[in-house]
Amino acid sequence: MAKSDADFAGRNTSLSRLGRCRTLSTRPAHSDPLLPPSWVIRRARSAIHGHGVYARVDIPAGYVIIEYRGERITKAESARREAVRLDRIRRGHAASTMTFRLNQRYDIDARRGGNMSRYINHSCAPNCRAEKRRGRIWIVALRDIAEGEEISFDYGFRFRHWAANPCRCGAPECPGFIVAADQRWRLRKVTQKPTR
Repeated sequence: MAKSDADFAGRNTSLSRLGRCRTLSTRPAHSDPLLPPSWVIRRARSAIHGHGVYARVDIPAGYVIIEYRGERITKAESARREAVRLDRIRRGHAASTMTFRLNQRYDIDARRGGNMSRYINHSCAPNCRAEKRRGRIWIVALRDIAEGEEISFDYGFRFRHWAANPCRCGAPECPGFIVAADQRWRLRKVTQKPTR
């Protein structure tokens, strides 16, 4: 049975206070989450975009927070769905992406069969990372995350569709669009104003 917000009210809500958690720091990073995700995170309105996911408790670096779940689809189906999404954006509609590259053959679309992880927003200064292991995707804390802090990771979008993916993370190093960290130099080159 999942704990409600009322169950956590007025308590010291560090992971170590929720039970068998003293082994968290020594727990292998490749293992499943120790606690049910609903005990560790919650969904709420986000200043970044729409809904976001927030830490219910203090989360230590390296903790496996949640599996990114959804429908496993082929690359061809993924490309078709992405084309529909980009078309919606061109027509002025909001269209969030919830598709995650899994491997060379498949992607995960969290719109169907997804869990709370689909609401984790992008940040150019993320506090989590996505790890792919044995055909599954896990969201893992990059650093200690304070109770109430929004969970985020770098979506790692390719440069190709940068204009269709504005970023609202507010990080000092944010270039204004969601582009993989290793390709942000290309974005800066394109969006840089010429000097006279």
